[in-house]
Amino acid sequence: MKLATLQAQLPDFEIRLLTLADQEALLKLEQSNPRYHQYFSPEPLTMTEVQHDLTAHPDELAAAQKQVFGFYLAHRLVAVLDVLNQYPQEQFLFVGLLMVNKAYQRKSVGRVIVTGLMQAALQANITAIQLTRVTADEGVARFWQKLGFEDGNQLFLPLKAGGRLAVTTMTRLLQ
Repeated sequence: MKLATLQAQLPDFEIRLLTLADQEALLKLEQSNPRYHQYFSPEPLTMTEVQHDLTAHPDELAAAQKQVFGFYLAHRLVAVLDVLNQYPQEQFLFVGLLMVNKAYQRKSVGRVIVTGLMQAALQANITAIQLTRVTADEGVARFWQKLGFEDGNQLFLPLKAGGRLAVTTMTRLLQ
């Protein structure tokens, strides 16, 4: 996904590709959503985990296929969007994370970002957007369903602290 294509669809935001230099701002954004992190670990979120969020990608993908976009309003990071290009198939875009700062939730920020992402994806000849969501999080399920995403398979992710986390794939065909 080209930054310029996404920016053209979302002119009200300043959008930047986040790097390790942005990890402090990303940590604050993620800390505003403690419930999300609690699904994965009972321990507090660390800077090491934020660094991992900025760089982790499936082994079969090149690092350049991962992009982490920061969305700013009035020079404040209000949302993050982590995507994998050409994953899990060539004309797919995989959303690894969409997180909106708690103070900006339920104010259409997430919906506007996803709508702009879908328009930019169409311009880039992407045919589908896919993601996984925590199965137990019904609020997130409703958010994506309202945007036309449909549930797919349920998977189980192994957790560092032991056990497994149920996640559900969701897909939205764009054409």
